[in-house]
Amino acid sequence: MHYMKHLSIKISYVYCIIALIFISCKGDVSTIPYTRVNFTAPIYSTNLIHVGGYEYFTGGISGIIVYRVDMTNFCAYDRACPYDWSDDGYVIYDPATLQLECQVCGSTFNVLNGYPMENTKAKTPLRSYQARLINDMTLHVYN
Repeated sequence: MHYMKHLSIKISYVYCIIALIFISCKGDVSTIPYTRVNFTAPIYSTNLIHVGGYEYFTGGISGIIVYRVDMTNFCAYDRACPYDWSDDGYVIYDPATLQLECQVCGSTFNVLNGYPMENTKAKTPLRSYQARLINDMTLHVYN
């Protein structure tokens, strides 16, 4: 019986450690200020008509970039760099590397999740937005 109680305490300890790890991951939140984003755009008149296409839109802090992942999925990010957005740092897409790069500090970000690449000044991800097709030819971007 004493062994079962000791085992139960160990299991509880492991669960606490796992919970602390997940709580600490909340530090990966964007430093870009919140701003309301809610617009639609016809994709047939943009580069988003094909997979791998991207397009810049106005809105957010420094504009918004949308990247088409596949036939139904899109990624949308504020172009403001989390490292130097207050100094007008903004990202552009580089099709050769499939990355977003800040034009001020040089930080690079993964276009599929907005997270900074290794050995870059930015340590937090780009501010992301929801992006979904509301019919076959209209994209809705919002938060």
